[in-house]
Amino acid sequence: MLNKLSDHLQKSNLARHLLFLAATVATVLFIGYNFGTFDEAMHIPFLKSAAYPSMYDGDAMISLNSIYYSYFWYFFIPILRAGWLEPALFVVHLVSIYLSFWAIWALSQTLFHNPLASLFSVLGFIVPHFGFSGFPIFEFAPLSRTFVLPFLLVALNQFFKGRIPLAFLIAGLMYNIHVVSVNFVLAMFGLACLLEFRRIGIKNILLSALLFLLSAAPVLLWKAGAGGAPIDFTLRHEWVDFLNQTLFFHLFAMFSPTYPGTWPIVLGGVSTVFLFFAVLPHADVPQPATTARNFIYAGIIVVLVHVIVVYFLSVTILIQSQIVRIGLWILILAYLFFANFLAKLHEQKQQSRPVYAFLLGTFLFSPTPLLLLVTWLVVRWTKKAAVLKLAIALMPFLIIASYATVYLMGFWNPGGLYIYGQPTDWVDVQRWARDNTPADARFITPPEKWGPQESDWRVHSERASVGTLSEILVAAFQPGYEIEWKTRFELVAPGALDKFDGDYFNNVRLTREAYDNLSTQDLLYAACQLNAQYAVIQQPRSHSLPVAYESAEYTVYSVSGFDCP
Repeated sequence: MLNKLSDHLQKSNLARHLLFLAATVATVLFIGYNFGTFDEAMHIPFLKSAAYPSMYDGDAMISLNSIYYSYFWYFFIPILRAGWLEPALFVVHLVSIYLSFWAIWALSQTLFHNPLASLFSVLGFIVPHFGFSGFPIFEFAPLSRTFVLPFLLVALNQFFKGRIPLAFLIAGLMYNIHVVSVNFVLAMFGLACLLEFRRIGIKNILLSALLFLLSAAPVLLWKAGAGGAPIDFTLRHEWVDFLNQTLFFHLFAMFSPTYPGTWPIVLGGVSTVFLFFAVLPHADVPQPATTARNFIYAGIIVVLVHVIVVYFLSVTILIQSQIVRIGLWILILAYLFFANFLAKLHEQKQQSRPVYAFLLGTFLFSPTPLLLLVTWLVVRWTKKAAVLKLAIALMPFLIIASYATVYLMGFWNPGGLYIYGQPTDWVDVQRWARDNTPADARFITPPEKWGPQESDWRVHSERASVGTLSEILVAAFQPGYEIEWKTRFELVAPGALDKFDGDYFNNVRLTREAYDNLSTQDLLYAACQLNAQYAVIQQPRSHSLPVAYESAEYTVYSVSGFDCP
């Protein structure tokens, strides 16, 4: 049945594209969509300030828009001015995912020439999987890095086909959209060119370099001609310690025996490496397997460099580039090769139906590659039928427990499609500020309010805030920003920063408690120092101050016109 279906998909363009469409819809429904959350907390305000410079008056975070060398968001300025930003972004999100599934099918065909492997590859990426860095392939909303994904998959496809110059040309074009993502692909391409020098040839390599430079010229010239800072090779251990203490421990320090939040990320990343090499001998595609192995070697080298940089040699440019995120490409290649392995097992009928369903089900539904690796090890090495039956019985519960954990942590909202933002009191109070205060108004806001499923204050309010945790997203790209930020943050969450330990949830709790415990005099002092006119307070906390707005969860106080304490 599976073979007939995959053969039909291979022969029918219509059926194949219906598969990509169905996979896109399933992915969006499974992951959810939420405008203005996660990394969009930075980029939406940056976009709005570029379109309307009068917004966010005096907001320190907005001034750092210039450090992002990408043309992606500038294309949305006329769409924003026309009032169509939110639906346009949703359409871009759908199209990016659709093109990614198309590119995954095509890449699998180039590698294995097996329609069943391609079918498993498409189905295998509907559920998000988490390796090194903890970033899924598909996210909650469109970003420049998600937009370039299908095009970089096409670039990999061309490289595997031997069209090396075309691969570099595509990578160069995408450099104008998201530099960091392309750098990972360049690392893989570069090592493959070095190790396969005789096959590729010096002419191909030189032509590839020329085409890349020409196609990446717009952003390279922008960087060179805009008074941009030179590449920073200085060592900044204190800056890295600060990032680890606040929001980025899981991304930079990676692993701690005392911080369980890091365990599934690192173990998932290590599992992808083991999975790739476990099934590589079964690929039966000598040249693509060699190139793919070289790509994985590049990923491993970059991850090891990341560890050295974080713990021993904190080179600024490497920290800024968050190079551990190359783990996304290790995961993609590992799952493509495992999909082919499953296709071969099905064709060879080497496993019983329950055992094969055990492998296939874990591949399709487990969010962590660790469970897939455990499943493969159990099938590969277990001789006792009772152990195998127990593993088959337990695995669904482990997968469900994984989903439940991510859901309860607030990182996942399946089925939620919030094209204009989630209808919460937090979003409502932002919209009140947008509609009822001057464009240059400045707010003191709950500094912890931001997350994967929660927008930053600036997104919907289009008003400045004075000191928020979300600004650390920017501090990770601009060393030195944290120095001035600490002064502002201390005014709105006194004492919290000194207690930060790298645990995201604990840091959020400490920040919320410090803000909630501000006295009225503390709040007025902060407003005076930060030149704020309004303060947003979450109930039941209250102050004896003029009320400008009140909802079920929040009160907005007027804090201007008072003598500075």
